[in-house]
Amino acid sequence: MVNKRATRPPASNVKTTSKKAMGSVVSPASASTGEESSSSLATRVPEATNMDEPAQATNFVVYENSESGLLKLPTEVKQRIWSLAVTVEDPVVPQQIRDKSNKFIWSKDQINKKTHAIEIGAVPQLTAVQLGRLFYTVNEFHFESGRHRGQSPVSTYLVAITEPRRKAIRNIKVKLQQQMSKSNGAQLFTMITACQGLQSLKLEFYSYWLGGIVPSTPDQLPGYKECLVAVQGLKSFSLGVEDLAPAYSSHAYGQAQHERAKKFCKELELLLKERMKLTRSKTYNLTKFRQAQIDAQLDVHGEGRLSDDKKPGLVSSRTRQQARNLDNMTADGTIPGRESPKYDLNGDLAWNVFAVEQSKEAVLDGIQSVEFLVKGGPPYYKYHVHPDKEEKFWEDVTLLNSSNCRHRINDFYEKNPKAYGAQIVLGIWKLRKDDFDSDNKIKAQTEKRLQGTIDRQAKAEQKQAAEAAKAAKADKKALKALKMKNAKPSKG
Repeated sequence: MVNKRATRPPASNVKTTSKKAMGSVVSPASASTGEESSSSLATRVPEATNMDEPAQATNFVVYENSESGLLKLPTEVKQRIWSLAVTVEDPVVPQQIRDKSNKFIWSKDQINKKTHAIEIGAVPQLTAVQLGRLFYTVNEFHFESGRHRGQSPVSTYLVAITEPRRKAIRNIKVKLQQQMSKSNGAQLFTMITACQGLQSLKLEFYSYWLGGIVPSTPDQLPGYKECLVAVQGLKSFSLGVEDLAPAYSSHAYGQAQHERAKKFCKELELLLKERMKLTRSKTYNLTKFRQAQIDAQLDVHGEGRLSDDKKPGLVSSRTRQQARNLDNMTADGTIPGRESPKYDLNGDLAWNVFAVEQSKEAVLDGIQSVEFLVKGGPPYYKYHVHPDKEEKFWEDVTLLNSSNCRHRINDFYEKNPKAYGAQIVLGIWKLRKDDFDSDNKIKAQTEKRLQGTIDRQAKAEQKQAAEAAKAAKADKKALKALKMKNAKPSKG
């Protein structure tokens, strides 16, 4: 077979070893004889015709790259092009795509305007991914105020990215909460210190300082000691309070608080600018750093994303489980939760049951029993069930033996005292010898509760029967009186 693709000049760094490695490249002249001249081989290059061998594809890519005009440009020009390619016009405001995820977005195109859901695949892969750390170097990162699961968003983001990317960040702006706790402040400034390549830091407090107390001295700032270290070696630093919101500008108290806040920030800024003259710290508080990792509640944090156990510190802390987590990590940067088995080792239902709706007669192994229509699912939090995993199913009472199931059955019979099977259920429960706890309190309590429901229903039925008998007797007496009255002869 003749390959009709156009020939290319040979790549200087490619060596041909065999026809198998290079693909079927045969000239028309040699096709009939089965031979190729040395000059023909010298003028040919590997072509991506047959992909039987990885070496062929690799050599083809190397050749294509060597012919790229972009790669032949001077290094300074290429660096400028790369920088422009990854520069974002507006400041980058990272938004976590899922709880516990180590992935963030900064493009509004990735948010569905109708459902407000984040669509990971809505935007093509950013050039920033290919160019890596350069994206973090050339852009400014803004973090809004607020606490997500008790932690500042800036701490969560800086925990989620890898150390090389954290060190590549040059510009950060953070809006601070007035009521920030000491621990959150210490973690926040520790994570900023961990950005060892940082050059510019802007801190800004929100204007609504109406409900809070303005610190009287700079050292009352939450995380003050860590803040002193965080600003060392910076080229640019600013601290202030945003303009007073119109809603508060008419309040005399709000204006006074705002002026006190501005005075506090000015004093603190002067002090911190003196600390800027010191060299950038190459170390940070590892205890607070680890606590920030814990508080972020990420399935896999930045250090866990590094391959080949290339983690900071003297000893790697990666476990075999953490390595398995990386293999199981989904596209949104989270680890799928383990599916809870429906039944335990004893054969009893292990799922949480939050409602029993119906009961019906059943026969199990020739013995009279009761089946219940239950609503439940895998445990989500204690006795809760995740809304997306709720199910309705029929289950025999012999498998509904957990304390959760027993309480829901009791709830059902208290609401539906005439429903089928209460006495049968009580008999089956009493036959079970399993220990719920050390002193069988739950077993005794649930059986006593069901017995009380049965007794109340029996008394209600007895009372109803007595009232019915009394009514029947009264009706009989009235009927007899009516007959006697009708039997008397009329006078005259």
